[in-house]
Amino acid sequence: MQDKPVALVTGANQGIGLQIAKDLVAHGFTVLVGSRKFERGEEAARKVGPDAHALHLDVTDQASITAATERIGKEFGRLDVLVNNAAISNTSKLPGQSVEDYSRLNRASTVSLDEVRRIWETNVFGTLAVYQAMLPLLREAPAARIVNVVSFRQACVS
Repeated sequence: MQDKPVALVTGANQGIGLQIAKDLVAHGFTVLVGSRKFERGEEAARKVGPDAHALHLDVTDQASITAATERIGKEFGRLDVLVNNAAISNTSKLPGQSVEDYSRLNRASTVSLDEVRRIWETNVFGTLAVYQAMLPLLREAPAARIVNVVSFRQACVS
C-alpha cells in the first residue's frame, strides 16, 4: 500500500472531472481517472500527470464497477476520496441541435419518460452503485471522503 492518498474521480476524462483530477494531483494525490471509454481515460490521465491512472468505469454497468473496485483494492488497498462526478444531461440530443432546441423539445411536460430514466440511471443510480461498491475501500482509509458533484444542467431536465 502506498503513502499518498488515493482518489477516484468518475467522469474524469473531460470538463469538471478532469479539472478536479488535476487539482487533486497538484495536492499530492494519486488519482484514478474514471472513464466510460478507457482510451479517453488514458488520454486524460496523460494530461493530468504521472500520478494519474486511467480506470475503466461505466457507472451504469455493474460489471465495470466491480472490476474497478477489484483493481483499486489490489493496486492500492484503500480509497481515500471518491468524487462522484460522472453524469449526463441528455441522451437524445441530435448532432448540431442547439441546447435551446433540445430544451424546447424536452420540457418536463413533454420529455419522454425513457429519456428521464436513462439520465437517472447514470446520475442517480450510477452514483449510488459506485458509492456502494467503493464503501469497503473507503472504510480502509483513515479519513475517507465522498464528494458528489452536481450541476444544474445535470440535475434536471428543462
